[in-house]
This record gives sequence, structure tokens and C-alpha cells, in this order.
Amino acid sequence: MNEKVNKKDLIFLFLASAFVFIWKIWSGSLMSWDEAVYAQVAREMFNSGNLIDLTWAGGHWADKPPLYFWFTAFFYKLFGVTEFSARLFSSLCGIGTVLVTYLFANKLFSRKAAVASALILISTWHFIWSAKAAMLDTTLTFFIILSLFLFRLGEEKKIYLFFSMLAFAFAFLTKAAVAFVIPVIIIIYLILSGKLKLLKEPVFLWGLFTALLILGIWHILAFKHYGNDFVRGYIFKNFFVRSTQAIEGHTGTFFTYFKVLPNKGRPWAGPCFAALIAAFIMLLRGKEKSLLIPVIWYVTVFLLFSFVKTKLHWYIIPIYPAMTIILGWGISKITGRFTVAVISILTCVALLYLIFDKKIFNLDYCPQTKALSLEVKKILPGDEKVYLYGIGDPGVRFYLGDKGENIDEAKYRVLIKEKDKYIFYNRSGFSSQLFTQAQVVLESSDYILIKTR
Repeated sequence: MNEKVNKKDLIFLFLASAFVFIWKIWSGSLMSWDEAVYAQVAREMFNSGNLIDLTWAGGHWADKPPLYFWFTAFFYKLFGVTEFSARLFSSLCGIGTVLVTYLFANKLFSRKAAVASALILISTWHFIWSAKAAMLDTTLTFFIILSLFLFRLGEEKKIYLFFSMLAFAFAFLTKAAVAFVIPVIIIIYLILSGKLKLLKEPVFLWGLFTALLILGIWHILAFKHYGNDFVRGYIFKNFFVRSTQAIEGHTGTFFTYFKVLPNKGRPWAGPCFAALIAAFIMLLRGKEKSLLIPVIWYVTVFLLFSFVKTKLHWYIIPIYPAMTIILGWGISKITGRFTVAVISILTCVALLYLIFDKKIFNLDYCPQTKALSLEVKKILPGDEKVYLYGIGDPGVRFYLGDKGENIDEAKYRVLIKEKDKYIFYNRSGFSSQLFTQAQVVLESSDYILIKTR
């Protein structure tokens, strides 16, 4: 266990992670799912100034809590509505996760293990991808590790227990029920370490009360605004449906993440598995008790998402700090005083592999969607809008911006009878009969833009 923190290490890790996670996030195009959805929700919040009612395409959107969208709307105000602004908070949370990983491993083991853990995280493919995406999982991961780290500090200085619960509240405001992994990890840790009395500490109870108060205020306000939509779209979907059935076709088996981690966790997932076995052996022998938290964390996250019926590869992102801390410990034990030199060389090799083979700086996910949407905007005269009918691609909605408006069938039937209205169709839902009623302005393999006449 090491109490000293090397400030030069933190500065270096900040700069290294900032380069890897922020470089090129302003380029390319957003993923239609889920980047473009979240970016559009934040834009509508920015435009309306309403921090409670989340909307997408003008309709109630109760799928996620608001924290990520608050920050993204703030960055829109600073830097404009761009890919950079949409992705920035995720990248900053990636940097924060690296720094807290260093501090956590330094607290549990040594400076050598801390440097190794942080550099491994910076050069893990899946985590880099997540930190450069306008999605919620890196932000969730940051608040998970922050809460667990503060709780560990709270064993010695009780005030940190209060802040640990605040971090839990922020994790919940990021991705709702998934944040319950924090108290599960903490309770298992306290049971196995014989420290359950910490749950009776007044400062912890005050922290828990404050966290519940923060969460309660937003949930009550959201329910007041959304009504039954909030119950169906947020509470029922997030707390019950995702865990008990595969939604939106995202199926898998209990063994899905046994395949995901070796593939997406390159190049470190294989060595980590060996380090995890070594960690189990050490704990069973009553040695290296500091391994208890990261091992519980790793196993809990892995089992939780393996049992959940809805499977998406990015659900497993919160496992990576635990994985890298365990591996950082293992490497420091093997390489000793050469740890920093060895891990620095390996990290450089790993990053070169990821840059040239996995194209980690290529963030152009939907170039055709972006190009087509921008072309449509150029065609529109003045303040004229284009009406989206039967188009479910969120990327189209985002890149059309305020020029686009989603319409239902009732409004479509009205517009088709008016003159000089631009309507954007999904080609599969386009009727050839409209050629007699409208002029085809633009066509692509998936979409058709018409002008009524």
C-alpha cells in the first residue's frame, strides 16, 4: 500500500490520455446508434433550455437520466453543436477514469502498479473506443471507479464516505439502474473484509441520504412532467425489461462477454485473465488482500451483464478499470523495478497496433448519412424545412438539425396536398404514385427527397 502520489505521473497520464481520447473527436460522423440519438437529445435540451424534459424529435424521450445531456448541452453553448461537443464529456470522463485508476492502484499497491494500470487502460481498444464516443458508458465507468475509490479512502478518513455516495448519485443520473453495481460491490467487499460497521457511520448515512435526495428530486420532477411515459419508458424499461428480455434485437447468451472481452479488450484481455487467476489464488491464500475490491468489481460486473438478457458489447465497459488494476498489479510483481520502463514500451507498441490496425482515430461511422443530410440542407431554400416521414435513422435527424422535422402520417397527408413542401422518405416506404404529385429532387440508395407541386 502506497500513500504518496507522484504529481509528475498524474501530469503525464493526463496528457497521454488527453491525446488518445480527445484527438480527432471533432472529425468524421456520429454513429446513428447511439451517438446521434444522444447528441440530438442534448441539442433539443440546448435549444429549449429545459433541463428536466428530455425530448427527441420533439417528443418525450424518457430512456435515460439527464446528466450526460446537461454537460453536452453546456458544451454546445461553448463550442457549438458539433461532433466535438457531443463527444467531449465522454472523453473527459475517460481521462478522469485513467487518473482515478492510477490513484486507486497507487493506494492499493504501489506506484509501479499504478503507472502500469493507468497505461494499460489508455491502450485498451474497447475503452479507447468508448471514451471517444458520445455515449454514456465511459461516464458511468468514471463515476463507478470514483465512488469505489472514495469509499476505500473513507475506511481511513470517514468524510470520503459522504462523497462516495454523491458519486453513486451521479452514476445513477448517468445510466439509471446500472449504478446499483456500486452498492453491490461495496456490500460484498464489506462482508468479505468484515467491515460492515462502516455502513452505520453517520457520515455514510448522510451521504446516502443526500444521494437519494438528489435522485428523488429529479425523478419526481421527471414524473411530474412525463407522467405515464416516464413509468413506461424509463422505470419499467430500465429497471425490468432490459434485464429480463432482449430488447431491440440485442440478443446473446450467458457466454457473450466471454467472447467480447478477448476481442474488444485487446491487447490486454488475455494477460488480464492470467492475472485474475493469480489474484484469486493469492486471495484464497490470505495474501494480497488489497486485491479484494478490484476482483469483486471485475466478477460482479462480468456476472451482472452476463445474466442481463439484453446484450450490447459496450455494456461491459465498466469492467476495464478493474481489469487493468489487476493486470497492473500482476505486471509490477513480475517486472519489479523495471515495471515503468517495460509497461511504457508495451503501451507504445499497443497504441501503434491500435492506431494502424484498429484505426482508433478514424471516427467516421456514418459518412453517407452525414453527406446526404448536408446535401439536403443545401437544397432547401431560405428557412424552408424538410419533413422526415418514415425515417428512423437518428443520424439523419441530427445532421439536418433545425432544418428537419419528423412527422406522423396525419401531418404527412396534409403536407402532401400543399405546394412546395420538401418531404424526405425512406425508399422502402416510398410510393411510386407520388411521382405524379411531386418532383423528385434527390435520390440515394436508401432515401428519396421530393418537393410537392
